[in-house]
Order: sequence, then C-alpha cells, then structure tokens
Amino acid sequence: MATRKDQPFAFETAEGRRIDLANWYRGKSAFLIVNGKSLQALDLNALRERPGIVTMGVNNGWLYYRPNLWTCVDDVTHFADVGWKDPSILKFVPVGKKAHRLRIRKKDGSFAESSFRIRQMPACLFYARNDEFNPDTFLTEPTVNWGMETHRKCPLGHKGSRSVMLAALRLLFYVGFRHVYIVGADFKMEEDAQNYVFPQDRTANSVKGNNSTFRILNDRFDATQPHFLEAGFHVHNCTPDSGLKSFPYVPYAEAVEMASAECSKVIDSAGWYEGVKHPQKGERAPRRKVRMEPPCQGDRIGQHMIVRARP
Repeated sequence: MATRKDQPFAFETAEGRRIDLANWYRGKSAFLIVNGKSLQALDLNALRERPGIVTMGVNNGWLYYRPNLWTCVDDVTHFADVGWKDPSILKFVPVGKKAHRLRIRKKDGSFAESSFRIRQMPACLFYARNDEFNPDTFLTEPTVNWGMETHRKCPLGHKGSRSVMLAALRLLFYVGFRHVYIVGADFKMEEDAQNYVFPQDRTANSVKGNNSTFRILNDRFDATQPHFLEAGFHVHNCTPDSGLKSFPYVPYAEAVEMASAECSKVIDSAGWYEGVKHPQKGERAPRRKVRMEPPCQGDRIGQHMIVRARP
C-alpha cells in the first residue's frame, strides 16, 4: 500500500481497493476500551444497551467485550481467532499484516498456525502506518503513527514506545469521532499481579517496559493535546486513579449519558409514514418556526431558526 505524503489517508480492502471513510461518523462520540483491570468495575453492558454508542476495542479485548470497531499494531498471532472471524466487528489492521496467518488454540491447549490468513477474514480494512512520532503532524499525516522506531528519538527525546493507543486515537479522529471516552486506561502494571481485564501473565521485563511506555505516552499525549483541541477532538479519560494524566477525567456514567443523549429520547412512532402537506400552486408557503435538534457537544448553532416551506 504505497502512500505518498501528498495523498490523503484512506483504508485499503483485502483486494487493494482504496476506501475513504473520512468523517464517516461525523462529530459523534466513541468509547475506546483499552483492557486494564479497572474495566471489571464498569457495567459495559450500558455501552451495548444504550442507543447511539460506538465502541472501539484493541488487542485481545474482544474476548472480554465485543466492540463495534477494533484495531491492533502488534503480531496478529497474539489475538484470538474468534475475533478475527467475527463479521460483526469492523477491524482496522496494518496493511503489512494482510498476508499473515492466524493462530488457533487446539483442544489440548497448545497453539498452532491456522490455514487462514488475515486477508481472508471478514470486515477487515487495512491502513498504512509510520513510526516517526511528531505531535505537530499526528492528526494530519497520510499514514497512522504508532510511536517511534526503536533506536531513534522523537521530537520529545523518547525512543521506541510504540502503542496501539496512538493508532486507535488517530483512526477514531479520521473516521470522524470528535469525542472519545477512554475506559480501562489503568496505565500502571505490577509484577505478579493481574494487570489486564482478562487472564494474561507478563514477565518482570514486560511490566517494566509497559510502565516505561505509559510514562512516555503521557508525554506524547501532553504534546498532542493542544493539536487535538485545536482540531475539535476531545479525548476524555473515564478511569479513576488512572496513570494516564494527559486527558481530563469524566465519570463513566456521565460519559454514557452524554454519548447516548441524541439517540435515547423517547419517540412517538405515530404519523412518521404520513406525507407532508405542501401548499397548492400559487399559494404562499407559511412562515413557520422549526425546532432544531440540540447541538452536538462543542457546536455553536442555535436552537431555533425560521424557514420557509418549499412548494
């Protein structure tokens, strides 16, 4: 998937066709679920039951909660095949992993390479990425950044520390979400402890490396936050006592209410199939006051406007 710097970002299908989903979810809200143990304290059923809420998962989080959207940046064999095979999840995958094979767990508990490749899985769109983090261009680059190449420093002086969170936020912005509520961002790990919402052991070195990545991500998100706000991209952290300090805290229940407000109002079904009465030829259309929908968060439109009905 060759992407020139002057070419706008777009996804690619398994067959190589470009698909532009810019602003597909124009101005809406999404929940980004990032798999910390703190998720166990939340009623995630509210995200499924309340209308108008879109969720994005990452990595093996789809074993705990099935999201609407999903992405990854690491080796695809780390992620359970049941998620890859689920057509109800729209998956955003690095294009370089298109030909990689899935991994399956056999009945005896051991792992084996699958005969299926990622490009054969349903509902997969592929994106080009880069590992040259720059906070000034993060939201506008024609590829998706996921951190920094291991032996090179970013403008903030940090090496490496690549993360699926960077890619997820860039993708959510591209498809049009302008309010993102992050849940499960514990941003701290302990040795010999359960650090994920699902069972998963980590070595002492892995815990140390992840804690270092969390520290560097705070610096990188601090640097991108002014650009986020300038672009009207509002990221909120719904995890109490989180190690992620770059984004303002919003209680989970409050975030659910805000994200579902537009689609949760009670509607009377009667009359929707009836035609609208138009004025006869030669009659002047009456001036009428039309009540507009409440503005989306951050919009500055009025509640009412005067319009003339068209003949």
